Amino acid sequence: MVRVEKLVMEGFKSFKRKASIPFPEGFSVVTGPNGSGKTNIADAFYFVLGSGAARSLRAKKAHELIFQGNAKKNASEYAKVTMHLSNNSRKLPLDDDTVTVTRRVNKAGISTYRIGGRISTKQEVMNILSQASITLDGHNMIQQGDVTRIVEMNPVERRKIIDEIAGITEYDEKKEKALKELEKVADKVREAEIVLEQKDEIMQKIKSERDAALEYKKLQSMLKLVVGAGILKNLRSLEKKLESSEKGTTGKEDDIDKFTAEIKEVEKKINVFEEEMEGITEKVLKTSTLMEEAGRVSDLQSRIEMKKERIKMNESEIGRITDMVESLSTLDKRESPAVKAVLDNPGVEGTFSDLVMVPPNYKIAVEVAAGGHLGDVVVERNQHAVDCVNYLKANKIGRARFLPMDRMAMKAKPDLPKGSIGWLSDLVHHDPKYTGIVNFVLGSTVCAKNIETAKEITEKQGRYRIVTLDGDIIEKSGAVTGGFYKKGSGTGPNITQYLDSRKELERENEILRIDLDELSKELESLKGREGNVESITKLEERRMKIGREVEALREKKDKLFEKRASVQEESGKISVRQARYEASIETARMDWERYREMEKEIEESGLLGSGVTELAEKKEHMISRMDEMGPINLKAIQEFETFKEDFDEFKAKVDKVLEEKNSIEATINDIEEKKRTIFMSTMDNVAKHFRDTYTELTGGESDLRLGEANDLDSGLMIFASPPGKRLLSIDSMSAGEKTLTAFAFLFAIQNCKPAPFYVFDESDSALDKSNTKRVVDLIKRHSKLAQFILISHNDQLIKEADQVYGVSMEHGESKIIGIQLPDN
Repeated sequence: MVRVEKLVMEGFKSFKRKASIPFPEGFSVVTGPNGSGKTNIADAFYFVLGSGAARSLRAKKAHELIFQGNAKKNASEYAKVTMHLSNNSRKLPLDDDTVTVTRRVNKAGISTYRIGGRISTKQEVMNILSQASITLDGHNMIQQGDVTRIVEMNPVERRKIIDEIAGITEYDEKKEKALKELEKVADKVREAEIVLEQKDEIMQKIKSERDAALEYKKLQSMLKLVVGAGILKNLRSLEKKLESSEKGTTGKEDDIDKFTAEIKEVEKKINVFEEEMEGITEKVLKTSTLMEEAGRVSDLQSRIEMKKERIKMNESEIGRITDMVESLSTLDKRESPAVKAVLDNPGVEGTFSDLVMVPPNYKIAVEVAAGGHLGDVVVERNQHAVDCVNYLKANKIGRARFLPMDRMAMKAKPDLPKGSIGWLSDLVHHDPKYTGIVNFVLGSTVCAKNIETAKEITEKQGRYRIVTLDGDIIEKSGAVTGGFYKKGSGTGPNITQYLDSRKELERENEILRIDLDELSKELESLKGREGNVESITKLEERRMKIGREVEALREKKDKLFEKRASVQEESGKISVRQARYEASIETARMDWERYREMEKEIEESGLLGSGVTELAEKKEHMISRMDEMGPINLKAIQEFETFKEDFDEFKAKVDKVLEEKNSIEATINDIEEKKRTIFMSTMDNVAKHFRDTYTELTGGESDLRLGEANDLDSGLMIFASPPGKRLLSIDSMSAGEKTLTAFAFLFAIQNCKPAPFYVFDESDSALDKSNTKRVVDLIKRHSKLAQFILISHNDQLIKEADQVYGVSMEHGESKIIGIQLPDN
């Protein structure tokens, strides 16, 4: 049996001088305090076996493995490790009882290998050692944390360990070879399919020509039917339109005659009034000496009418102002009769304007933003609002809006836009219990200094409802309301100005009435004089009345002219349409003569139900289709049959190549099946050793399973149950149970694929005393079949070892000390 006889290190890590450690058969332990360099002995095994991994050697660069020196020790020029292996069994293919394997690295990071004293390559050394199951990636070298790492591995990573042990690489190589053959055949298939596709394109082209010939004949027969149906349908439609148009023409002519008669009647009335106007003018001219008095009368009458009209307008304005003052008085208090009626009802807190205190700077902004909500009634609960509504209905008092506090939930506000003063709801003062109400009325409104700032916010930061300090407002929709806003007392409008305006209007009316009285007296004095003045005045009044009537008649005449012109224009359009219909009907009848013998066939085809436009579209489509088809090859039918025979023969050859491709794919599937078989066999073997080892360690039960049955790509699940416990996944176990389970798994792997020696680097660190004893007993039993080298400072492990080596550190250099333990 191959085993390690000794390990010699020189300049390797903390071992400056040559240090030789003999390893007899059985169970050896290397111990020492933390930092003494004992783990470097495990690193030496990895180094001499060709590892270059930073994790395995705990060094980023190869030259870092060389003793670095310190203040008292010079640095080494190289690092060298030699492993002496017994070869009495000749498992190593060298005719020596002892085989040495050496690796040396210099400061340039260049490694050299020797085996049996001669220079060799790394690959050659690895090939020779593999004959005795000594490999770098074997599971006989357990570093610090490897046990924990198995615990922390995900199921897929654990399954890959089984892949490695099963040696399914051979099957992967066979599969790779088969895939390459498949690729070659696939190339042939692709080439053949390209040719086949080209032939198919040609065949489809010939088939297309054959189909075109058949389609062309069908189109010819259908086209005649469609054209005839279109002509007949169009002819019948034109005849109906002409009939309807003739009826419309008769009605329009009647309207024109009616308007003409009305125009003549109006002109007669105008002539009569104009003759009367000329007579009145002659009379007035004859009595010109009295014109001044007549003019004075007319002027007085006009001024009297103007003052009466002014008084009437002022009285109307006074009434409007009075109503406004009453309305504003109510608005200023924010209490309508309905609101006053419910203020003492149960659950009523008051009006919104009563419950908030507005700083002077923000009064206009709050008034504009709140609007009608200032008079809303705030109630505790929704039921109180319903009770108040029923009260108002029962007493027929009026209507009011209610804001229930239990329905006004707090809503999160968006980020405050930059440049604004703040949310308007945050700028007023109120009892905290009204926060929901205040947020409902003002919470969505931002306060800005002026309209320019508000405009900039909406253009650059998005849509907000923004009110300015002077009462301008930009709605979220984009609507803008603003202008001059009159300030008043409190938050309501100033009614004093309205009262002042009303007084001014009342004083003006008093003055107007005095003037009116004086003008009326003067007019009465003129009326008491000679009747000529009165006669002239009456004539003037009649002349003005006639003028108004003539003007009205002329307007009526103009409207009648417009109506008659509109009807005449419409009638003209109808006449033009009739002429077009008649011309179209004549043309359609001439066209129909060529298809008259097909009338029965057209009626039976159902094409007349499609409509003239649809038939025309069908006709155009068929003609267009026939034009698109171009010249027709009538020989295409025979050509198609001949070419198809050649195509079918070539396709048969392609199918044969496809069969070859399918055969290779079947071979690949067979390789996959064999790979599955060897994998499952290996897994079953590992599982058996795992169950046996776990029972040997703990007396409990255990098992290995794939995450998905028969799925080689799924993860490997580890289950175990210590005595008295139910079966658990390794992920659900305690730390100690996980460590024991991981040891059992590692030993199961080693039993499935034995190695001549095993190196454990502080793999027992997570074990307590009782579990350490179990592992030690297991190692002692297995040490009869293989060599075990453990690096540990566990007292229980050291006590049970066949031989113990101590490692100490002096001035930065590690030294080896043999330890003799008592027999007991």
